[in-house]
Amino acid sequence: MQTQPSRPGFRLLKRLGPALILVLALALIPSLGGYPSSSPAAKALAPPPPPRAFRQEARRILAGLDDEAKAGQVLLVGLGGQARLSANEASALKELGPGGLVLFGFNIGEDLDSVGILIDGLQAVARDSKAGLPFLVAVDHEGGPVFRFKSGLTHLPAAALVGSRGPAYARALGEIGGAELRALGFNLALAPVVELSRKDNAQFLGQRTYGQDAPTVDRAAGAFIQGLESRGVAATAKHFPGNAGVDPHKGLPRLEVDRAELERDYLGRFRAAISQGVGLVLLSHVLVPAIDPAKPVTLSSKAITGLLKGKLGFKGVVLTDDLFMKALAASTGPEDSAVEALQAGADLLMLSQGSSGPRVKAAILQALASGRLSRARLEDAVLRVIELKLRFDMARAFDPQARTEARASLPNLVAADKARLEGMRP
Repeated sequence: MQTQPSRPGFRLLKRLGPALILVLALALIPSLGGYPSSSPAAKALAPPPPPRAFRQEARRILAGLDDEAKAGQVLLVGLGGQARLSANEASALKELGPGGLVLFGFNIGEDLDSVGILIDGLQAVARDSKAGLPFLVAVDHEGGPVFRFKSGLTHLPAAALVGSRGPAYARALGEIGGAELRALGFNLALAPVVELSRKDNAQFLGQRTYGQDAPTVDRAAGAFIQGLESRGVAATAKHFPGNAGVDPHKGLPRLEVDRAELERDYLGRFRAAISQGVGLVLLSHVLVPAIDPAKPVTLSSKAITGLLKGKLGFKGVVLTDDLFMKALAASTGPEDSAVEALQAGADLLMLSQGSSGPRVKAAILQALASGRLSRARLEDAVLRVIELKLRFDMARAFDPQARTEARASLPNLVAADKARLEGMRP
């Protein structure tokens, strides 16, 4: 029988070694005070180490988790409201023990202090959960029309404008977004979109893409990823391998491209993002016959294990889009799609309806017990999630003083960010 861990989240940094601690500490400095200077040293701030740098520690933590805790770590669930968690909500969340939470616009009020207090409450639950690991706390932070904050943070411009302004501007926006999110308590940004703008996705994506040509998109998206991650916030390249004409919230899109076009216009964008060290890749709920004529990408081992993790060599976390989107939910319940996505190679499952978490977790455990889901596949997924948490120093969320100081710095940080952007106007 596997033993219960004794709060591995509190011990994450103790075993990393001086060199890795130094790199992580440098990445945290900007989020604790004013905005960093534009000196060459600040510009040269290194990104976090690659995920495999944390493999030994991640394996040690994994060995201390029982099956129930492992099944929780692959869930990224939504919350029902704002402000503080009720006692019942906290108890249910502690029992579920998810790998993380995703906050939507309706979870975020006008008062940013309340958001910080909510995140503090979430991390207190994580600290006391069976796994003892900090939560991923995610939010869409693309800019333009996809921006969840009503006030208080710098409203990033739409990607279409950023692409036209070049990579230096994109890098600055990533640094600004990352520093502000980190100060508020977020550690995962569901951004950027790395797809090309095309006729067949224009209606769905609109201003969310950096442009129509590959060099523009690769440079801008890569710079934004570097900026976010240099400030201690994991970035997410989306939506792999691309979108088509149908909004996946409403139905299943079908992307009709041949292998040459797939490689040139689609896979290349994700290869470029991976080369920049992006922490996560988010899957598109799309059917791509050139990859798999039978299954949408989210449920296809050919797409995830064979292509994304195999051919493209992605070592980070593969995140599904919301399993409640009609592209999947119209034909498959979240319990079945969750298990099938894990089998196919997904590592983290997004469930906007957090109340479904216990059912999905039970389905994963049942699939594991029956042999439908292999232990090796589940443990690989959990290992990648733990590596992500180590890589971005998420155990810092358990330090009340650091959280308080970071939030207190936020008004000055935002003011400095505004002045920085003013100085970058053409």
